[in-house]
Amino acid sequence: MSQARPSDPRSRYDWVDFAKGFCIVAVVAMWIAGTMQGHVAKGQAGWLGYFVVFAKPFRMPDFFLISGLFLSQVIDRPWKHYLDTKVVHYLYFFVLWTVIVLPITWLLGHEAPANLADAVSALLYHLYDPFGMLWFIMMLSVYFVATRLLRHVPVWIMLPAAVLMFVFPLHTGIYHVDRFGMFFLFFYVGHVFSGRFFALADWAREHRRPAIAGLLVWAVVNAVLVKLALTEYLSVNLLAGFMGISAVVVIASLVSSHPWAGWLNTLGKNSIAIYLGFYLPMIVIVPALQASPIGRSPSLVATISMVSVIGIAMGAFHLANRIGLAFLYNRPNWIRLVQPGQRSASARASVPSGSVAS
Repeated sequence: MSQARPSDPRSRYDWVDFAKGFCIVAVVAMWIAGTMQGHVAKGQAGWLGYFVVFAKPFRMPDFFLISGLFLSQVIDRPWKHYLDTKVVHYLYFFVLWTVIVLPITWLLGHEAPANLADAVSALLYHLYDPFGMLWFIMMLSVYFVATRLLRHVPVWIMLPAAVLMFVFPLHTGIYHVDRFGMFFLFFYVGHVFSGRFFALADWAREHRRPAIAGLLVWAVVNAVLVKLALTEYLSVNLLAGFMGISAVVVIASLVSSHPWAGWLNTLGKNSIAIYLGFYLPMIVIVPALQASPIGRSPSLVATISMVSVIGIAMGAFHLANRIGLAFLYNRPNWIRLVQPGQRSASARASVPSGSVAS
C-alpha cells in the first residue's frame, strides 16, 4: 500500500528542488565527461571524471526516485486526467525534442544521413529507440502508466519483482521492455515509500551532527566500492544506489535552506528544461574548448563546459518564454486531453516546484 506524502508546508519541498538540481548537474557532468572521452584512468576529464564515476551508482536512480515521490498525489485521478499529465505531457516533449535535436546534430556534422529517406527513417527509428538523453523523458511516461496499472498489486509482490528485474536485466530485444527493468525499482520505491524519504529529510534537519557523520562514512564507502569496481556487480550497485539516494536526500535537507544553495534549488526547479537544452550546446562547446589553448587542462575545459552548457540551457529556456517559443518547454493547450479549466479541484492540487509543470 502506498505511503501518502506528508502534508506539510511548502518549505518542506526545498530539499526536493535541491536534490533534483544536484541530479541534473550530475547528469550533465556525465555527458560532458563522455564527450571529453573522460576515462578517469586516462585523466581526460580532470576532476569531472572522478565526480562522474563517484556519482554513477546513484545519479539516474535518484532522478527516477524523485520523479515518483509525489505520484500518490495524482495516481487516483480519472484516467483521462492522468494520461494527460503523465503520458501525453512527457511524450509531447520526447517527440518534439527528438525532431529538434537529431536534425541539428546532423547539421553539426554528427552522423548525418545520406539522403532525405535515410533522415526520415532515422527520425522514425529514434521515436522507438530514443536518441541520446531523451530516453529518460520517454521512460517516465512508461513508468507512470505501469505504476497506475499495477497500483493494486501488493508491495510485497511488486518490490521483489522490481529488484529481480534490476539484478537480472531483461534482454528481450524490445527497447522499452529491456529499459523498463533498469530503473523502475527506484521510481516505484520513490512512490510507495515517499513518506520514508520525507522522514529521512526531517531527521537530518533535526540531527545534523549524526547526519554529517553518516555522510562522511557513506562518501568513503561509496568511493571504495567504485574504486574497487564492486559497483559493476548489480547487487552491489543496487545497495550503492540506495545509499547514494539517501545521502543526496540528507545533503539536500541539510543545505537546501541556505542562501548559497539557491542556485542549485533553481536548477532543480527547471531540471527538465536543462535536461532538454544542454545537449546541443555541449556538442559544440566541449570540442571547441578542447581544440583551444585551454584544451591542455581537462579540468578547466570541464569547468567552463559545465557552467556554459547549463547557463545556455537556462538562458534558452527563459528566452523562449519571452519571444513566443514557450511551446518548447510548455505544452500547448491543443496537445492536452483535458484543458486546465476542466480539472477537478483535486486534480489541481498544488504540485511542488521540483516537478515538471503539466
